[in-house]
Amino acid sequence: MKNKISKIFWLSVLILAPVLAVNAANTKASDSIYVAKEEIVSGNLYAVGQTIIIDGSISGDLIAAAQTITVNGRVEGDVIAAAQDITINGEVGGNIRIAGNSLIINGSTVRNVNAFGNNIVLGADSRVGWDVYLAGARAELRGIVDGGFSGHVGQSLITGKIGKNVNLKLTRGQVNQNLAVTAEAIINGDLIYTSKESAQISDKADIGGKIEQKENKQTETNRFISWLWSKLFAIFSALTVGLFLIFVCKKSTPKILSKIEMAPVKMLAPGLIIMFILPPAAIVLAFTLIGIPLAAIVGFGWIAAVYLAKIITAILVGQLLIKKVFQKDVSSLLWPLVLGVVLCWLFFAIPFVGWIFGLIAVWLGLGGIWFQLSERSKNPETL
Repeated sequence: MKNKISKIFWLSVLILAPVLAVNAANTKASDSIYVAKEEIVSGNLYAVGQTIIIDGSISGDLIAAAQTITVNGRVEGDVIAAAQDITINGEVGGNIRIAGNSLIINGSTVRNVNAFGNNIVLGADSRVGWDVYLAGARAELRGIVDGGFSGHVGQSLITGKIGKNVNLKLTRGQVNQNLAVTAEAIINGDLIYTSKESAQISDKADIGGKIEQKENKQTETNRFISWLWSKLFAIFSALTVGLFLIFVCKKSTPKILSKIEMAPVKMLAPGLIIMFILPPAAIVLAFTLIGIPLAAIVGFGWIAAVYLAKIITAILVGQLLIKKVFQKDVSSLLWPLVLGVVLCWLFFAIPFVGWIFGLIAVWLGLGGIWFQLSERSKNPETL
């Protein structure tokens, strides 16, 4: 239980990484942030942007939030980062605590690795001095871990060397090779996994301890922890997409927010129509041979628009709270993004009534997007 709470704590820290970064003294905030190969950053570096590349050295911690983060140099302290894509090829003197969609570690770290994402890979050249904890849909461990390997994953592949025990809990419902241990794998301790499916373990794999498969038993506490995990991941995912909105679509997003703020009721009708008309239209198109590609485009576009709409409304909620309640000027949309997403996603999770808040948020956001696109069609401009 303490281990789970610790992991939830670190995911919460990663969710708040943008806040930590934007309010620090030694902060770099721009679309593109680059630390050159010969450059040495003294102390901690707090970075917020669309693309962050570290080829140089940082004598302290790196705390960053972006769409893409690449670390090729050396970080003497910890790497605490949240982004859609994170790649660490360099050396880290402390811990690596990262969250995102695609997480790739090819370098080395002296201490622990905590990674939360969709696809997580510790490459063949990676080395971890202490322990590894991974949580995500798919995890691959191909390098060397001097300590133990634990986590909650849908699927896992082990081809590397692990100095101590392996303890994995595999998501229920995943089938077909949910855990695979290849002939090249070396595990000096026990291999313990919780799964409905038996692992595929090569006879040539070197496992020093016992191999044990456990049943996945759901207690009330475990169900609550799972629920909390899902909400934290949902919040983090929304924040990651929100970074795209405020950094990549930095011209259109404020205009959409302004339109919704000035006439919220006016936004509801077109938002409602878009939400309920497009899915049936896509289904009708799917029944015609030539309309299948268009149906797919409409369907995926609708899903993306609904998700973006909720985030846009959340940003507006955060913006209004900062201006009206805290009486502060909003110079950046980063604070409104974090505050709005956290609060709105908590409201969306309220039993019985949360879905109503979610629908209203979607309708407002879709309406704002519709009016902005209509205006741009008359007066084309760059995002």
